[in-house]
Amino acid sequence: MHRKAVFFLAGVFLVVALVVPPVVLLLQADNDLDNYIIAQNPTGHQTNGNVTTLTPEELQENHNTIFIVVAAIEVIFVALFVVTLYYGINHPHPEH
Repeated sequence: MHRKAVFFLAGVFLVVALVVPPVVLLLQADNDLDNYIIAQNPTGHQTNGNVTTLTPEELQENHNTIFIVVAAIEVIFVALFVVTLYYGINHPHPEH
């Protein structure tokens, strides 16, 4: 029973490592422009096409930050997966 729980936990870590980064990147890309427009036009008035867009530097700064966060999540959960898998394979378990 204990070994199954360890492998299940390793699987959870692997799923998080594979699913969370693409979802975060897609959500961030989808929200970049929307968040900027709301910040520039909080009252919701029609702008008649005069909305200021993000500068390339602002977009790059936002993307760099999210890439660092995603990379950290990826590294942490892959390391947890590897450690948990190693523990599940090599740790002696009593047979009941």
